[in-house]
Amino acid sequence: MTQTKYDKAVSVCFSGHRNIPFLYRKQLKLQLKAAITKAYAGGYRHFYCGCAMGFDMLAAEVALALQSELSGLQVIAVVPYRGQSERWNDAMKARYDTILCNSDDVIILSEHYYYGCLLRRNDYMVFQSSSLIAWYDGKPKGGTFYTYRKATANGLKVLNLYGSSIV
Repeated sequence: MTQTKYDKAVSVCFSGHRNIPFLYRKQLKLQLKAAITKAYAGGYRHFYCGCAMGFDMLAAEVALALQSELSGLQVIAVVPYRGQSERWNDAMKARYDTILCNSDDVIILSEHYYYGCLLRRNDYMVFQSSSLIAWYDGKPKGGTFYTYRKATANGLKVLNLYGSSIV
């Protein structure tokens, strides 16, 4: 993995499920705001987002919204491959494009899709960070499980918002 210009010691990555039931979205946004603000107060400045639908995009939007009050907070979009949003509906594409346009940096890991590229994106974010903010339901399957396990195996500080009431 290539080292980036961002200090791993003050970098956080996000990982969470794609499907967020509507009833939980408002609460999850508040939890994310509190978690990002707390991480910032603890010295974290760089927030890596994998830009997938669901939790990733929500986390990026909350982090971007906090930039006006948290000076020096940077959002780094990590895109697994160019064209990630090509099969998404127009509303999701618009949200994605807004995130990319407003991020402080966009890192595109591959020009084309290949089997496993989403997991390589997750690896990249974990290896560039010292902390993970997750929304993980505990089930042993999927990309969030993979990333949560990879983060704990690599000694990242992990905050799981799933089922918590951090606000």
